[in-house]
Amino acid sequence: MNHKDFTHQVTSKLDGLAKNHRNKAVVMSNVLEHIHKKPINRFSSWKMTGFALAATITGFVILPNIMQLNEKPHPQQVIVSPKLSPQMMEDLEMLSVFGEDTATHGS
Repeated sequence: MNHKDFTHQVTSKLDGLAKNHRNKAVVMSNVLEHIHKKPINRFSSWKMTGFALAATITGFVILPNIMQLNEKPHPQQVIVSPKLSPQMMEDLEMLSVFGEDTATHGS
């Protein structure tokens, strides 16, 4: 029998006994009093405080960046390129060669 089956068997047995118990209210109040008397674990409160602090810092870092992204309108960019004739393309290539120091081109 594995742990899950054992836990289910014990839980079902206790549930059956609890449903048929005649002093259910008294038992429940005793259990609640016993739970409230337990000392508070300070380590768990520090863990929750650290988690809340980390979430707050993350919110302060991320939230303004998100707001700034939504406020900036992105202008539409249009590229217009007129068709160049083959002669104009050759002329542009020659002009680009004039600006170079070394001539390693073919013709």
